[in-house]
Amino acid sequence: MMRDKARKAPEPVRSQNFASLPSQSQQLYHSILTLADCIERYKNPIDINKVLDTIDLSSIYENVEKREKESTNADLQYDDFVVLELLHYFKNNFFKWVNKPECPTCGTDDEVTGTGTRAFSGSYNPDQITRVEVYKCTTCNSQIEFPRINNPSSLLKTRKGRCGEWVNCFMLILQALIAEDKDRIRYVWNHEDHVWCEYYSFGLKRWIHLDPCEAVFDEPLLYCNNWGKKMSFVVGFNNNYIVDLSDKYITKEKQIDKSTIVSNVANVAKFIQVINYKKLLNYYSTLVEIETEQDKLLKVYNEVLLKMNQEKLQLETKEKITPPSTSQDIPKGRQTGSSEWTKQRGEDGN
Repeated sequence: MMRDKARKAPEPVRSQNFASLPSQSQQLYHSILTLADCIERYKNPIDINKVLDTIDLSSIYENVEKREKESTNADLQYDDFVVLELLHYFKNNFFKWVNKPECPTCGTDDEVTGTGTRAFSGSYNPDQITRVEVYKCTTCNSQIEFPRINNPSSLLKTRKGRCGEWVNCFMLILQALIAEDKDRIRYVWNHEDHVWCEYYSFGLKRWIHLDPCEAVFDEPLLYCNNWGKKMSFVVGFNNNYIVDLSDKYITKEKQIDKSTIVSNVANVAKFIQVINYKKLLNYYSTLVEIETEQDKLLKVYNEVLLKMNQEKLQLETKEKITPPSTSQDIPKGRQTGSSEWTKQRGEDGN
């Protein structure tokens, strides 16, 4: 039945059809559509090999063994300790946060001020840059550019950026170390300008929140309870389906009324459903090595539909999806970014 629905489902609205919508609605629909297949960017075998050649595997696995020996949580499996160590390694030894780029002449960002942004120009764009931030050093009058890189493989070399670059690079490393061919990693997007990720834990039997910028594990209420962030929509993108995760991450007190973003909230669910139908049909079409129709459909059921509907049920009943509160060990407010920037974004915990 789902296969037949997928074949009959209309194409998702394309970006050029969003013009009649209010600007916030345009951004929401366009972002969901643009990110629908974002997991594909982490599956390039060449990029996977680059990860294994770049990160310090011996140090990571040495510390994983220490974590495993010292752990008192019997539900955690080896992969969970790998993820925990990756969070620590990525934040403390691998990637660097950029408030403002340093002046190449003066060697500091103390006197660097932003002057605007421009679209990337040029036909050759291996780093997948969409926009470039422009700055000026008031000491030496140098013009400095900070390109926002979207190619996760390129970020293995530059190792710097803000939350978009952090999550993009971290997801590629996750894919290389724990995901293999499994639909196990997820990109999570928030309409109010933050991104993070999740992975599916076989030991804990649920999707686990990860914020590589903060090196935080399984704290979905971090943003509302700790940062004080107000949010409207939170959407998760894994390989085989998209899911609205707003109820998992947004508390009642910090929930922005969704009807202020879109005039018909129910249409967002329908929009996601249509994309999921298409993703389902695409997965079905890849099962060329399976001979019988029934075996193909059973594969689709077990690998996609069953997992998707189990998660939907968990979200609806709030069963096993979120810890009861934010850990007391986490410092108050967002730790990455300047104090002025986090305060402006409503993420400083006040």
